[in-house]
Amino acid sequence: MHYQDYCQLVAGWQQLLGRFTDSLRRQVEAIVAANTEELASHFYTTMLEDPHASLFLSNEQVKQRLHPSMQRWLTSLFAVGNTAGEALESLIRQQEQIGQVHARVDIPVNLVLSGARHLKQRLYEFFAEQLVDPALGGQAAIYASDNIDMAMEIMSHAYSLANDRNARTEEAYRLFSLTQNLGSERERQRAALLDWENNLMFAVAAAQDTEALPRLAASEFGLWYHHKAMHAFEGVQEVRAISETIARIDQSLLPAIAGEDRQQAMARLTEIREGTRSIHLLLNGLLERAAGLEAGRDALTKLLNRKFLPVVLNRELEMSRAAGKTFALLMVDIDHFKRINDTHGHEAGDQVLQQMAALLDRNTRGGDYLFRLGGEEFLIVVVDTDAERARLFAERLRRQVEAEDFLVAADTLIEVTVSLGLALHHGHPDYQRLMRSADEALYQAKHGGRNRLVVATA
Repeated sequence: MHYQDYCQLVAGWQQLLGRFTDSLRRQVEAIVAANTEELASHFYTTMLEDPHASLFLSNEQVKQRLHPSMQRWLTSLFAVGNTAGEALESLIRQQEQIGQVHARVDIPVNLVLSGARHLKQRLYEFFAEQLVDPALGGQAAIYASDNIDMAMEIMSHAYSLANDRNARTEEAYRLFSLTQNLGSERERQRAALLDWENNLMFAVAAAQDTEALPRLAASEFGLWYHHKAMHAFEGVQEVRAISETIARIDQSLLPAIAGEDRQQAMARLTEIREGTRSIHLLLNGLLERAAGLEAGRDALTKLLNRKFLPVVLNRELEMSRAAGKTFALLMVDIDHFKRINDTHGHEAGDQVLQQMAALLDRNTRGGDYLFRLGGEEFLIVVVDTDAERARLFAERLRRQVEAEDFLVAADTLIEVTVSLGLALHHGHPDYQRLMRSADEALYQAKHGGRNRLVVATA
């Protein structure tokens, strides 16, 4: 909002409050203060009755954080002292922030409005029981209702703006993901599919148990397909065909191999090879169709731009809720980068950034996402992982950088190290919380001596 908007909102809220006496407002403030815990519980209990809301609010971390936050919100909303312009502007900004968070975690605004309606009804009951003068019950109800409605109006406006912005970014990312490095991506995924097929042939030849046979969905190709291609080509007919073929291979053909004789097993393997060829042909068609679109990326490193980060993280949160799989954020910061620029020049610094981007790309899987956040800071979204695997990956990456020689001139090699901050997703629906955890862990790594990994505590 512009400054003029705040002035108008402050004036409107002051006009609303001016319709009620200070005595009435103080009584309402006292009743709210005495019952904040029960009001907060009532608000979230009624919201949790909706199956859609339970996806976002059932997480224990959410309960622990939102309950006291709701109590603070009620207290500030009905504080008699919040009449000055500065205090009301701060209150307005608070409502905007809440609306933006609701958009970020994708809580439908109608659920919030429904919760507010039930909250007002509970307040009316308290007024009937606890007002010093019961005759003021009607005025107290109007005051409480108008005050909450004002807050909801500001929240809804902020929610709408944020939601529209997210939708535009989502569409931009879809175009980007369709078109970046199509030629190399086609070859990379063709090689990944072939590599999985070779691993399968070896496992069958070694007579491994059915459970030990490598699943296509968990392969390098499978991770890339489920975390990137499915999103990029969402709604396209070929995507459904590829998904069905992967499911048939993993759920029907592979389990059948173990209980069959060699001739039957070879027949199953032939079916699997036909399936992978079909996948490759379908994918080729999709990529060729997308080749005419333009794409944007970080100009220096060719990595994902940070503006697409919300789209990617919301997508991973959605997949995590649906499939119960965990992902992690790994922040990577080049140590003493200013010293490199000062000693060898900014062109050398750019070369280090490009070599670092290439090294990170070589050491990440097809399903992982690699961003340049800006300056000398990178971010990796590590998909389908757990705490120990993510830690081992990050530590291996740190050692890989430490062992690498970085070229900054025709005959000059330098050693470069990185500090890393790792945070594992624990179910909270707001990706900003996970970003802050990774950022705090990175801060500790940098201020704890650099060239080290710090893992955020849950």
